[in-house]
Amino acid sequence: MFLDPSRSFFHVTTEQAWLLTIAAFVIGLVVGGFLARWANRLCETPPRRKETGTTVLLTAALFALATFVIIALEGQYVSEVLPNVGWRYGRWIAHLGLTALLIVATATDLREYVIPDQITLPGIVLGVLLATVAGDTQLMHFWVDWNHPMVSMQGPEIPTWLKEHPHLHGFVWSLAGAATGAGVTWLARGISSAVLGQEAMGLGDVTLMALIGSVLGWQAVLFVFLFAPFCGIFVGLAVKAILNRPYVPYGPYLSVAAVVVMLAWRGIWNWEPTSHVSIRKLFGDLPSLGILAGVSLVLLLLLLGVIRWWRGGPRKTSQV
Repeated sequence: MFLDPSRSFFHVTTEQAWLLTIAAFVIGLVVGGFLARWANRLCETPPRRKETGTTVLLTAALFALATFVIIALEGQYVSEVLPNVGWRYGRWIAHLGLTALLIVATATDLREYVIPDQITLPGIVLGVLLATVAGDTQLMHFWVDWNHPMVSMQGPEIPTWLKEHPHLHGFVWSLAGAATGAGVTWLARGISSAVLGQEAMGLGDVTLMALIGSVLGWQAVLFVFLFAPFCGIFVGLAVKAILNRPYVPYGPYLSVAAVVVMLAWRGIWNWEPTSHVSIRKLFGDLPSLGILAGVSLVLLLLLLGVIRWWRGGPRKTSQV
């Protein structure tokens, strides 16, 4: 791999990208220690030694991975969104911050089936505040339409007010992301309780998705919700192997899905297997969005059914 600074999205060379990745790993070790202590203060259950070490190493590894993917591989670059160079780095730092919050939320959820408000609520406020002040940290604009007839000549349709009022736009897309994340999770929580006869998701999951949406936006948070059931398989196997825990709450599934979407955003948004199937076009068409939401709910219910069968009965769920 060779990066030409004049053509790189972040204006860095390959060597500089590697240096940033190494620095992120070292910083992650320090931050991971802080996150482990924070999780310990939030939980009544004493941590196992391997849990603390896992938190530290996981933070360092994810910080390094996110830095390499975002900066060296330009995993978040899409043609519709071109922040100035300063806020490209600002968005990267914000996403490392989101990763840190997801790690500590996962740690508390795995230990006590709880995602405390001390993690999610300040994170939501900071997410909306950063988006508003910066006006240039979005993964995707609040609205982009690739379906209008002149798209081949003029490109996608983007409302003019987005450019004329960037700070208002930042507030709107972040707040919409928080509302979408909380809304779909609240709906799924109600449906799963009615269908399964037990509360499978807690209020902590609702606020966690609001946090994710406030940083990633409403389009991305829908994919987090869609991918979470698939991530559940991976997370369940990993927790079983590392911690010997047969049951995993839903919060870690959402956290893993958020990291996947955050790092794979360019591939997700630009995915177009055929001329008639396109993710970009889907997000400019309300009926298609409804279909996507329906598929997500079906996948969620299937996963929750498997979880209930695996558990063999109700247990305490992650809630505040």
